[in-house]
Amino acid sequence: MTLPRDPKPFPGSGLLHPVMLGAVVLLILNDHVFKERWPSWWTGKLSDVAGLAMFPVLLQALWEQAVSRRARAFRPSRAVLVGAVLLTGLCFGATKVSVEAGNMWSWALGGLQWPFHVLRAWLGGTRIPGVLPTRHTVDVTDLFTLPALLVALGLGWRRSAHETPAQPG
Repeated sequence: MTLPRDPKPFPGSGLLHPVMLGAVVLLILNDHVFKERWPSWWTGKLSDVAGLAMFPVLLQALWEQAVSRRARAFRPSRAVLVGAVLLTGLCFGATKVSVEAGNMWSWALGGLQWPFHVLRAWLGGTRIPGVLPTRHTVDVTDLFTLPALLVALGLGWRRSAHETPAQPG
């Protein structure tokens, strides 16, 4: 019995894997519903696991979109995947053990969320807010969620193993 073949990858297609889509949905639900209704140690770790599983694939997708216009043929890069996993792990780790790194992350994420706050204010007819940092907790126990990076690595590795058809010569 053989497993069904994955469709041929295209730039950014790693984000369309059901596990990645599930991680995004879980991250959104957890951060905007579960944490508010059931704040606990578990809801904090759940966000970390979902984010660590998804974020390297997002970085890889952004890279693929940026370089795909220059390439003749597309094939997912394992080097980019490994780099994205390492970068995600190092930055995540830094924000969990360093107050300064946590503050930088808090302001960066606040800046990324700012356009959505502007849109909400504009639609509601209220004053446009300034950039505000997000809430962030330095918590060394969050490092226990780092194995979630293996989800991104495993799915990305499998995706990059897709055979490309032989080019006519």
